[in-house]
Amino acid sequence: MNPAPEDAGAKSEPRRTASNATDFALGLDVESWGDPEDPIVLLIGAPEHLSGDWRRSVRALVEAGRHVMLTADFDEADDSSAALRRLLTELPSRPAIVCSDTTLAAVVPALAVTGPALASCLVVVAEGQGAVSPELETQLAGVPIQTIARAQASDAVEAENAALLGFLERHAPRDALHYQAGSDPRTLRDALGCFATGVTVVTTLDEAGQPVGLTANSFSSVSLDPPLILFCLARSSTNVDRFRQAEHFAINVLHIGQQPTSGVFARSQTDRFQDVAWETWDTGAPILSGALASFECGTEQIVEAGDHLVIIGRVRRARFEPRRDPLLYFRGKYRRLHFS
Repeated sequence: MNPAPEDAGAKSEPRRTASNATDFALGLDVESWGDPEDPIVLLIGAPEHLSGDWRRSVRALVEAGRHVMLTADFDEADDSSAALRRLLTELPSRPAIVCSDTTLAAVVPALAVTGPALASCLVVVAEGQGAVSPELETQLAGVPIQTIARAQASDAVEAENAALLGFLERHAPRDALHYQAGSDPRTLRDALGCFATGVTVVTTLDEAGQPVGLTANSFSSVSLDPPLILFCLARSSTNVDRFRQAEHFAINVLHIGQQPTSGVFARSQTDRFQDVAWETWDTGAPILSGALASFECGTEQIVEAGDHLVIIGRVRRARFEPRRDPLLYFRGKYRRLHFS
């Protein structure tokens, strides 16, 4: 976390640091200021295009209780839009986005996706106080949009900041959020993220006998007699048919030193097992070597539940390491145990 940047008269640039929330946003260089637990404001594009004095704007946002993140190396390339979309998906909560009118054309494709909106609101800092086009509002249906004139003089920065903060308080409030049936599913996702979980890698073999694995935190014990456990798999997963057809699978609970392993199995790549040590037991389902705990299971039952499958397995064999601490996941970030 960076402190708020220097005041307007400072000559030095704020020190750049990597943000934990951008582990999966490959291709974007991100720096941040403020408390990571505060609501996120994501600044996109060259900072000098966002404000006549962007340092004062960042300071005002931080002092107002916002976690400011900046990605300045953003262009209109397709890979930049894809990286931005990944970043928005992996952030612990929907950010308010602030961009310039010159980068708007590259930002819109990352936001114009089906399903829940990836941002709480969008602020466009423009040379003039132009209205947002109806076409843009249609593309970003459900995302509140505001255009703010870019401050040209230092005495106009306060007015720009006041307009920005006022819009954020209306559309990205700091108060507790509420979800009701039929409202935005991302709000429900954020609420569910308040439940801390462990992190697992679920594995099986495909029809050709090749190992398959993915990161999951929707894991739970079900019963001791008989010994049943479950995990949930999204219907949209590329591996859903493989697990639906598999007679056996394994669940590997990760320890704090296996965060890189979680990242490997969370990303789309051809061979996730290439640089991971693993072994097999009775069924052939891959068992990750050195995991905190591993459970080899036979598929007992598959229940269709909304947009997920609930896969219940009967434990045939288990192994655990009692001297390690678990890798935890809470509000979209990896965590570790703290003992009092």
